[in-house]
Amino acid sequence: MPLNPKQEEAKNLINWPLLIIAWAWSWKTATLTARVEYMIREKQIKAWNIMMVTFTNKAASEMRDRVAKTLGVETPRSIYVKWNFPLIGTFHSIWIYILKDVLSRFNSDELQIGLKKDFVIYDEQDKLSVLKNILKNKLHIDEKEYPARQIAFYISNAKNNLTTAKWYEKEIDSTIKEVVFKAYIEYEKDLISNNAIDFDDILIKTYAILRISRILEEYQEKYRYLMVDEYQDTNLVQYEIVKMLASKYRNLAVVWDDSQSIYSWRWADMRNIINFKKDYSEALVVKLEQNYRSTKKIISWANAVIAKNISWIKKELWTDNVEGNHIQYIEAPDDKIEASIIAEIIKEKNDNWSSLSDNLILYRTNAQSRKIEEALMIKNLAYRVIWWMKFYDRAEIKDLLAYLRVIHNPNDTVSMKRIINTPTRKIWAKSIETLDYYKEHFSLTYPQIIENIDEVEELNNWAKSAIKSFNIIFEDLVKRSHQIVVSELIREIVKLTKYDDYITEWLSQEEKNSKLENIDELVNVATEYNGMEPRESLAIFLEEVSLITDMDTKDERSEYVTLMTIHTSKWLEQKRVFLTWLEEWLFPSFRSIWEAAALEEERRLMYVAMTRAREELYISRASERFNFWDYVRNPVSRFIKEIPPDLLENYDLWNFTKSSNSYFSNARLSWNSEGFSWFNTSISNETFSKPKIKVANNDITSFSLWDRVNHPKFWNGIITGLNWELATIAFTWKWAIKMNIKIAPVRKI
Repeated sequence: MPLNPKQEEAKNLINWPLLIIAWAWSWKTATLTARVEYMIREKQIKAWNIMMVTFTNKAASEMRDRVAKTLGVETPRSIYVKWNFPLIGTFHSIWIYILKDVLSRFNSDELQIGLKKDFVIYDEQDKLSVLKNILKNKLHIDEKEYPARQIAFYISNAKNNLTTAKWYEKEIDSTIKEVVFKAYIEYEKDLISNNAIDFDDILIKTYAILRISRILEEYQEKYRYLMVDEYQDTNLVQYEIVKMLASKYRNLAVVWDDSQSIYSWRWADMRNIINFKKDYSEALVVKLEQNYRSTKKIISWANAVIAKNISWIKKELWTDNVEGNHIQYIEAPDDKIEASIIAEIIKEKNDNWSSLSDNLILYRTNAQSRKIEEALMIKNLAYRVIWWMKFYDRAEIKDLLAYLRVIHNPNDTVSMKRIINTPTRKIWAKSIETLDYYKEHFSLTYPQIIENIDEVEELNNWAKSAIKSFNIIFEDLVKRSHQIVVSELIREIVKLTKYDDYITEWLSQEEKNSKLENIDELVNVATEYNGMEPRESLAIFLEEVSLITDMDTKDERSEYVTLMTIHTSKWLEQKRVFLTWLEEWLFPSFRSIWEAAALEEERRLMYVAMTRAREELYISRASERFNFWDYVRNPVSRFIKEIPPDLLENYDLWNFTKSSNSYFSNARLSWNSEGFSWFNTSISNETFSKPKIKVANNDITSFSLWDRVNHPKFWNGIITGLNWELATIAFTWKWAIKMNIKIAPVRKI
């Protein structure tokens, strides 16, 4: 497809900073691909002088495929392939590439980054495991009081703000930060001892080595032309690294869509656009505003909603696509009916030759999928949740990867502890505590202790014998890793350790088959590295597996309905999208209501959800939801109220049966300008009947903290917490309940 005039303009602007402002599905990837071809074919720029950075492996893979097809060459299997092709990858994969390149050519002590060759990358579970051990055994702190996950959050926040463990002492202004400081110091020591890094370190270590002038100059010369996709999702460290690389030649093109900036919780910083304009004052700006995916009605709604944000770059998304259907608005009496209506719509469409895979169901948080899953199961509709349990988080996969990681880096203590008694070898916790004691007090590595296990007097002969047996297997596997590629090495691990017998013992046949299939799939993934030298195949396989995201593991071949959070859906599109749980306090979330910046991010999240739909968009809310052992009612989401009325069509509910668990099990609905209202019926076989509790319209200013109130279901209570409409009420016979007192049936007594 030929480029439109704006895309053509972006393609041709090469030798100066360029800001490409792109809206959803504006063919920015096609523009960047065409730009690379133009640079190489027309401007005679060397392919190896070009770097393209994005955020997901899926996007990077798509870019590599498109560039290869455009240039008429085969797609490189890895960024490590040395031939005439641009360096295209994610922030993390490219920074690891640079780290490994530098560590292979420079003395690690000279670099002073506490890292050597053959390092391993700790995922979130590994990180938490290390921190739990630090809190318990080094700091002697109760994890119930200071959870490892909370400490991990503080440390990650510090790293993403370029605050080292040493400098974090200046941040201490509370007891929790004092604990964080101590844990941070010990955590960094453990990482250095294990020759490991976490995901934040991938950026931090790269930033550190690029501050060495001769290394920076080398990479500035090597990559004279930089392109960064999804620039609005960059954090401070990523911004600074790109700035350093681009500072000499200033040939930096970035793609920015502030309307899709939804990752502040991952430290993405919207202020980077201000910094960009300051650091690259001569930058040219091109806006890509034509959408190639959605219908005109969907685009009109997207424009109307996002326009409510104040802090955004003014632009107008448009499309030449068909007008399309109205947005269907489902206002269900309760959450069970909301879910069953969605399932029924999908079943009806499927019966009329529509594919199950045409359907995408979105929600705000993972926990909100349960009712929808139940409704789909009742209708016997195949579905997949992306990802409630990730493939690489399954026990059998993590076990085998731990073996590979220790074979790659024997100093990886976290992985060593996972495998030393897996399968069971009767190396119990007390023996591992003894090994830890020797490691900490004598500055020894696990392999050094294991090789000299006879000298560890604290262990009995049974324990020593078990550890020796493990070491025989381990040394054999290390030897084999120099002879066979990683796919064969996995099979060798399973064979030598009898892991297949261990993992399937006491399981049903179905569970056995599932676990064995997972192992086979891991081997299948590893076969992609079969053409490499054995140790290289192991190193690159471990690196790329460690960087896999939720979306990279999505199986697109199967026929099923897809369920996922809106955050996960950002890089997807689908013919038919269902957007659920559209109520105040839920979406937008309760935490965002009181803060302007957070509320604007929620609205951007709404925009992302809307623009996933190509042809059909359904939005839904429930008048009441069963939550925390009780029914709650929340007002309609403000985002629905921001939709122009002429774009919205109310979905007909009359064909659906009301749940008997609802307050409104005997009510009927009518629609008016204010939304649905309830009215009585004397016809016994009608779908809805009289409500047991009337929806109130209270004056919230009449309620105060410690007021005594009465509820028709919970009787008398006291308001113990009050935040505008949201009250916490402690009832005499029940625990405290939160409810919206504007619409809840409560009265002062």
